[in-house]
Amino acid sequence: MRRLLLIAFALSVVSCSRETPAPPVTNTTPTPQSTAPAPTITNVAPVADKGTYDEAMLWLKSAPGFRFTLKDHGVSLEGEMKRPRVGVEQVTFKADGAEWRGEAGVRGVVWSKRNGSSWKEATPPDYAGRVFQRVTFAFDPQKKEGSAQLASSDATSNLYRFTDANTGLVHEVRVNKNDAHIETLRIGDDVALTVQP
Repeated sequence: MRRLLLIAFALSVVSCSRETPAPPVTNTTPTPQSTAPAPTITNVAPVADKGTYDEAMLWLKSAPGFRFTLKDHGVSLEGEMKRPRVGVEQVTFKADGAEWRGEAGVRGVVWSKRNGSSWKEATPPDYAGRVFQRVTFAFDPQKKEGSAQLASSDATSNLYRFTDANTGLVHEVRVNKNDAHIETLRIGDDVALTVQP
């Protein structure tokens, strides 16, 4: 029995040693490529290359100054915003027969009323804080559409439109193509801002 096992082992070693390994597999045929047609894109919103909404928000945050007119919830006024540096803004406006100045600083926004040729600290009208924010702070609300949509464009400006996801108010922002300044901003029927840089 032992001899039979020894013979079987010897035969298996001899038969295995005669095997030659298979050559490596090489694929000389190119992998078939899909011949499906490229997908077509439809309903793509137009995109502006100059004067974008994002550029306008950056401009509003950093502009050194501009003149403006504002109609805000029944109040009509005109004024000027000056920004020697970000965080140190000064807003001056005339409304209801008075001239007001708000200055941002270490104490927050301090308001003064013109008294003849000088300014005197005073309690401002209740809308003064809203005016200050509208012309110094680039508030960019969450949008139902996801982002501001380019609604139209002409030779000098782009008009963006979106719906505030929180208030449901439609915003329209006209942006100058040359320097990306905001020309006009409308929020629903109650707010209209016009800017002259």
